[in-house]
Amino acid sequence: MPRTPVLALLMLLVTLTLATPAAASTRRLCARSVALRDSPEGFVIGRLYRPQRLRYVRRSANRHWALVRTPAAVAGWIPYRSLCRA
Repeated sequence: MPRTPVLALLMLLVTLTLATPAAASTRRLCARSVALRDSPEGFVIGRLYRPQRLRYVRRSANRHWALVRTPAAVAGWIPYRSLCRA
């Protein structure tokens, strides 16, 4: 069996697993304001303000960044410490 279809299927399953509501939780923004970035330390794509509710998806490998999704379904990265503790 060729590896390409197997890898594509595996990547699809991982993506679907991360996108499920069970994998994400709702958190509030505690920082006064924060830049929403396209990747950790990447380009700024928006600005978020306290006390906005966000869908927390996951943390980066170095655990300094959080991937979040806004109520308008815009996804981006913010510093993890800017979220309120659960």
